[in-house]
Amino acid sequence: MLLEIINSSLTYTLHVNPHFVYSLLYQREIFTPYHGRPGFIDLVNNIEMVITFFANNVEKDGTPPFSAQFVTDVIKKYSKTWPRSRLRKFSELKFRYVEESQPDEFFVPYVWSLVQKHSHIHFEINRKSSPT
Repeated sequence: MLLEIINSSLTYTLHVNPHFVYSLLYQREIFTPYHGRPGFIDLVNNIEMVITFFANNVEKDGTPPFSAQFVTDVIKKYSKTWPRSRLRKFSELKFRYVEESQPDEFFVPYVWSLVQKHSHIHFEINRKSSPT
């Protein structure tokens, strides 16, 4: 599912998301385990195509070591000319939000745990409230 989300982002928002592309370039080795796995071939090929395109342009436009700003500028420059049609299109991802019938069973204790942890106000967790 994560590979599908990455592909959807690359297919539809690559030109406005240079930091995402930068992250893919920076962490490109995380996709290596998925090469050659039948269910992921097309997804990984799309990602690799984007990584290769931008990595080649970074190397073409400068000499190492590359600063983060330089790489980001190159990504912005070439994302305008990136041919979106090169990527294999997949069906559009659709997610549906379903709210739990009693969300307070999770959220109230969770929010109070955050308040206790980050507010620096002492709370006695096991103390029962007394009627006033």
